[in-house]
Amino acid sequence: MKKLAVFAALLIAAVLPASAETGVLKLSLWDDIAIATPGNIHDITGLDFGIASKTATVTGVQLDFLFAQTEYELNGVSMAWIINLANQVKGAQLGLLAKNEDIIGAQLGLVNLSMHNATGLQWGFFNQAEYMNGLQLGFVNYAKTIDGLQIGLLNIAENGWFPAMVIVNGRF
Repeated sequence: MKKLAVFAALLIAAVLPASAETGVLKLSLWDDIAIATPGNIHDITGLDFGIASKTATVTGVQLDFLFAQTEYELNGVSMAWIINLANQVKGAQLGLLAKNEDIIGAQLGLVNLSMHNATGLQWGFFNQAEYMNGLQLGFVNYAKTIDGLQIGLLNIAENGWFPAMVIVNGRF
């Protein structure tokens, strides 16, 4: 616990000088019921921590117990135990259900949904991407278009070596 507190303090100290107009530390109870320092609860450069939060942009770390939503852009790491929603992700997204529009990085969860483009890694029980550029690792993987590899029990890629395969599928 002490190491986590030191890490959070260092993270806040590192981003404080560069972000006078954005919130550096946000504590969320539910949705927009939150406090931040400075007072901007919508744009966070630093740490967003709470039970359930809704934030416009996050540059840094977002840790929520139940639910995390980034409406526009996430640059960093977002983790929520149950639902993690984001629009544009550059970094990592974790949760039982992780959903985004576009991601460059890693999506780790029981169910991972990328509604448009996923570049990097999807690792979970069920992975879905409209366009996958990278690796899908799970029991069931689906990509309408893939430029990469799927490894799992059932792999579906409309442009893959085969439309559906067991163990491995893909296209390079």
